[in-house]
Amino acid sequence: MKELVKEILIGKEATSLNKIISLIQNSGCKVVSFDIFDTLIKRNLRSANDIFKILEFEFNQHFNKSLPILLLRKKAETNANENSSNEEVSLDEIYAEFEQISEEERKWLRNQEIFLEKNFCQRNRRMYGIYNWCLKNGKKILITSDMYLPLEIIKDILFDAGYYDYSKVYLSNDQKARKATGSLFSIMLEEERLNASEVVHIGDALKGDYLVPKSMGINAILIHRDDSDTMYFNKKILMSKNLEIANNYNIVNSFIRNNMNSNSSFFERMGFEIVGPVLYGYCKWLIQKLKEKRISKVYFLAREGFILEKAFEMFRPCEISCHVIRVSRRATALPLLYRAKSLDDILNRITVTRANFTIQNMLKSCELEQENIDEILSVIESNPYDCVYALSDHQKKKLFDKVYPYIKKISKQQEEYIRGYLNQVEFNGKIAVCDVGWHGTIQNALQDIFEENEIYGYYIGKKEKRAKEKVKSEAFLFDNDYNKWIMREVMSAPDLFELFFLSTDGSARKYAKDVSGKYYCIQAKPEQSEESAEDVIALQNAAFKFVKEFKKLDNAINVQMNPCVCEAAFSTFINYPSADTIKHLKEFSFLNVESHSMVAQHSFGYYILRPKNFVSEFLNNGSKSIFLKSVLKLPLPYISIIDFLKKFDKQQ
Repeated sequence: MKELVKEILIGKEATSLNKIISLIQNSGCKVVSFDIFDTLIKRNLRSANDIFKILEFEFNQHFNKSLPILLLRKKAETNANENSSNEEVSLDEIYAEFEQISEEERKWLRNQEIFLEKNFCQRNRRMYGIYNWCLKNGKKILITSDMYLPLEIIKDILFDAGYYDYSKVYLSNDQKARKATGSLFSIMLEEERLNASEVVHIGDALKGDYLVPKSMGINAILIHRDDSDTMYFNKKILMSKNLEIANNYNIVNSFIRNNMNSNSSFFERMGFEIVGPVLYGYCKWLIQKLKEKRISKVYFLAREGFILEKAFEMFRPCEISCHVIRVSRRATALPLLYRAKSLDDILNRITVTRANFTIQNMLKSCELEQENIDEILSVIESNPYDCVYALSDHQKKKLFDKVYPYIKKISKQQEEYIRGYLNQVEFNGKIAVCDVGWHGTIQNALQDIFEENEIYGYYIGKKEKRAKEKVKSEAFLFDNDYNKWIMREVMSAPDLFELFFLSTDGSARKYAKDVSGKYYCIQAKPEQSEESAEDVIALQNAAFKFVKEFKKLDNAINVQMNPCVCEAAFSTFINYPSADTIKHLKEFSFLNVESHSMVAQHSFGYYILRPKNFVSEFLNNGSKSIFLKSVLKLPLPYISIIDFLKKFDKQQ
């Protein structure tokens, strides 16, 4: 009840940050006093006590014990305050009361608490602008805070966060007086020779930062702590029984909350909160895998490879070289088609859609010239718009016999050209290829073309087909035997997941050689509209921004980027798609799905009357959970519904 009343009062009295500057101006004050924690400084944790949770986990690992450090630390602080004649105690006084630990352990814990506090702290980005406005407008700045950490540590935290040029820090444990009693404000006013009306104090504590200074005549401004959850907050992961996963998700999610630009667009929020952690975790995992295998050459497969390589450059040791190579399923299948013994061999190699794949489609996929296509079609009995899978064995053989000479010529040339193209970037020896993933089709093709190479594949996710792949590969988030629940979530919308990493230029079609003898890739036209491409770029820039900024924190504390932590936001996003998500994804189209959209094209009523249309569109859609949400609208367990409906898919 007490907390509820407190929240109501804060809601009533708190001032939004965009009004603070005008209040300072109207006050006519000479001095602005700032609180520290949750005002100038934010911790990359959900609460101050979370520091002690992490301390407990690290202590028990370090000393191979199982002590309730969180409870012991809180009890020590309570005892120190009860046994002290001063209003505030220091960190040393708190640790003097610590029970059940040795002197060595006490020293380790104290130092580790300081280390964690320093490294989990960052500037409050919105308050930083107000602080700098005060400096530019000639306001004298004081910093007034209740805190047990040593003064020199507080000054280090402020300095690291970019807070300079303040006049003095009035710290409770240094002055042995607290804000909440008014004593610290009295000391500040006396030492600075100020009247209370000349000071504005800004802070987030209802009593210490607002009610007490206001009762003393100080112009007090109360602010919200802004502890709201992120858009894709995952409570299940935060409450995980695995403390390492829970602690590290706490760090990642709090970092997102503290660093997300409040003016970010829908796609920028997706990039920073959903894609950024996956990209970061993958790069960190990849470095470890490359070191284990002693691989020094890495090739990122475009189109997804561009953003993967850009992020990886932030982690790359100097002894590892990396390149982006333009390849695709289609461009790596062509050089192998001359090895085909039948039409079915060709179909197994080339990329086909889930839709009706016609003879005409097949011939175009094999890069035949139109005059050759016309010649072939003129002598075969089948209609060019017949589905190739519906042909009789006799028709398939006749078509294969006619088309194979053309395909063989193209395929042999493409084998020469792709070898030339990749040899230009020293694609040889023991190497790694990296991609978003799924079936490893491109890696399989490259291994067939470059049989002399030792190729390892490293993917974000991997879903092997029924027959085990012959190539060597691993995945970060999931594979057939690892994190199956993550695989279910990601593979409920693989087109959407790929979109997160997809560059906006065209896919690789084939290879050619210019007059100077240099090999190059010929690309297809871009698949996205200009507007959609801009949204994808904004999403990816935000993801890269997360990687760049989070690395500073990770360099200090080494966050364990478990797949569950990295995929947590996507899990929330895909299990509970919002109406806003449907609205923003409605315009995206994909050429490899029949509906050309992630979102259903018709209403629920339309599909009720035409159930076959619903099943067909659902099975051919590459973002099934989004499709279902756009039809049914309701908050339902879409991943489970997808599992059920997939039973009707004969092409699985």
